[in-house]
Amino acid sequence: MCDSGDATLRYRLSRFAIWTCGACGQIFLWPQPTEDEIRGLFSQLYTTGEGSVPELRSYYGFCYQDDPTNPLVQLYERWLAVLERFHPPGRLLDVGCGTGLFLAVARRRGWTPFGIDDCAEATRHAREHFGLAVTIGDFEDFARDARHFDVITMWDIIEHARRPVDLLAAACRCLEPHGVVGLSTPNQRSILDLVAGTLYRLSAGAIRAPLEKFYIEQHFLYFTPATLEAALARAGLALACCERELTELRRLTLTVPTRLLLGGLFAIARWTGLENRLFAVARPAARHVA
Repeated sequence: MCDSGDATLRYRLSRFAIWTCGACGQIFLWPQPTEDEIRGLFSQLYTTGEGSVPELRSYYGFCYQDDPTNPLVQLYERWLAVLERFHPPGRLLDVGCGTGLFLAVARRRGWTPFGIDDCAEATRHAREHFGLAVTIGDFEDFARDARHFDVITMWDIIEHARRPVDLLAAACRCLEPHGVVGLSTPNQRSILDLVAGTLYRLSAGAIRAPLEKFYIEQHFLYFTPATLEAALARAGLALACCERELTELRRLTLTVPTRLLLGGLFAIARWTGLENRLFAVARPAARHVA
């Protein structure tokens, strides 16, 4: 995030390690998988649901149907309601649009939707099932053509970014005057890290399995509210709002005991402010000050 070479080891896991930057406090994974490995991983997640975390097997299955009972649709409706407090429906670009479900929900609310993603399997569904205008490719390349949008969204994207500040800066350049960026990402300062990290330290690193449910190979960066705000600032964006949320357990493949355990931990998280998700809205800093 800050190009410092100063980092301390936080956790050593089976396939990689988690480090903390001594200069800016950003928590990150190293070594990172290659781009081809990540592309193959997402292709598998969208088609079979198989991956390194069995609990996520059903997670991506909710990305296909625009149904009011779908918990993902309900989440998108809630996020759009917040975005509409900052900007009325207009031109919306979803970076990492996947199957296009968010764009389908936005279109129903009066937005003019556009999307970009580099997963061919997901974008095919966006075009063929939802009839959406989506592009396959890299957003930073796409942004060089100086398209402008009223709102740019990045749902669970920034944690996958190899150059997060460049990604956010490209979004900032593509906004219309008074436009906003909406994003979501896991919250590193969560009940999950607190409990799993305590087990890891008490066992001198022997108990790693709980940590490996949260720290996964496709997430290169782990943000707290403070480090997320700092990343936005480096890209010329000012935080307008930041809310803590919890993963919707209905989307996970869980045994009954695990579901009960997570339900109890999430109840504590609500009480302590240690929810495991962040939802944020940001504006270009100069316009925010004005």
